Amino acid sequence: MDFRDRVKNFIRSKWGDICRRSHYVMMAIPFIILVASIVLGTASVIRINQVLDGQRFQYSAEYFGSKKMHYRYLSVIGGGSMQDDGSAPRVLSEGLTVEKVGQIHDALKLVEESTVSNKGKKGSTKKEITNLWEDCYSSMANYPAKGIIDKVEQGSIGSCEIMGVSGAYSIVHPFSYESGGFLPGEDGDRYAIVLNTQLAWSLFHSYNVLGALVEINGTQYQVVGVVNEGNDAIAEATGVTNPRAYIAFNQLAHLANNSELAFNSEDVENSVKPEDLAVLSYEVLLTDPINNIAYNDLNKALQETIGYSAETAKIQVINNTGRFGAYRLYKKYFPLKKSVEVFDGVPVPFYERSARLAEQYVLFWAEALIVSGIALIASLCNVYAIFHGRHTKHAIVEEDDEEMELDIRRV
Repeated sequence: MDFRDRVKNFIRSKWGDICRRSHYVMMAIPFIILVASIVLGTASVIRINQVLDGQRFQYSAEYFGSKKMHYRYLSVIGGGSMQDDGSAPRVLSEGLTVEKVGQIHDALKLVEESTVSNKGKKGSTKKEITNLWEDCYSSMANYPAKGIIDKVEQGSIGSCEIMGVSGAYSIVHPFSYESGGFLPGEDGDRYAIVLNTQLAWSLFHSYNVLGALVEINGTQYQVVGVVNEGNDAIAEATGVTNPRAYIAFNQLAHLANNSELAFNSEDVENSVKPEDLAVLSYEVLLTDPINNIAYNDLNKALQETIGYSAETAKIQVINNTGRFGAYRLYKKYFPLKKSVEVFDGVPVPFYERSARLAEQYVLFWAEALIVSGIALIASLCNVYAIFHGRHTKHAIVEEDDEEMELDIRRV
């Protein structure tokens, strides 16, 4: 065998080795993709469920409803004139007020009573529906706070969110309680306060602080409950974990006047009254016997009472129930030019900020789940082809030594 043949054989042998190794690597890739797709798909499902578990407030309609009647959770985000002193925002002409909320409540009440009355004529649900519907409204201020037990200051904080609420706020927002409960009814003690876990820890280093006092802007409130609003990554990113307290809505006007003496002074006309405060959020749980009819009822009530128009209004109407569904997310974020919302400086409550970020998280992990599903199908097809397909033409053919010796002798 001459030199040229040896070189050719050497190149052919090395090329065969490279092809064989490449073939084995290519055969291994589908198995790697298969494992990776299973891991990614499992992680996506787990992460989506974790995100949704952190959005407890968005499922208040499911908690409130029953098999006999479905409900829908809706909210209206209004605007307000923000104040430099941290007190509650004042009324804007195009925003929500206590008076307007009352008008909306009355309009919805007629609709809901009519709905139940029509159901009752058919003899099926009138007696079965005990809780027709619930609504609430709220606004927010920012003040320093001090924790007091037995007239001894326990701790203080430079600024915390003070949510003024009215109506069935604890029903619309199904809190998880560390201790106690929510604010008493309108006929109860108006100097009551509910803390979230962050504020309770900052002021008292404990969650068992029922009966303790919290001083805000010169007024003392008695703690009646401590709520846990969540502490996941979304909660931290959207301000859910900020120190926060809940008091009666009318108390926001009292705090804005610095003390109750302002109402007894000669300058009563210049003092801040509850009707002067902007309602930043109105929320409602409405019966929804036909999908989205509650959303239409709310829009109609807004049009009839405050002249609401989706094209011109500053306020935002949000259909919370089902907002994490695949179709809803697709309509909202695709095409991409529709994914940016303009708020025009409207203050958005912490739970709504959390829900909007959660939508993006769910969308991301849903896309990852789709990719993992496609990769899983493709890798399974490749694995099937490996076991039932052709082998490489560069496979090593082992020859019997005895036959080789015979061939050499013949030569």
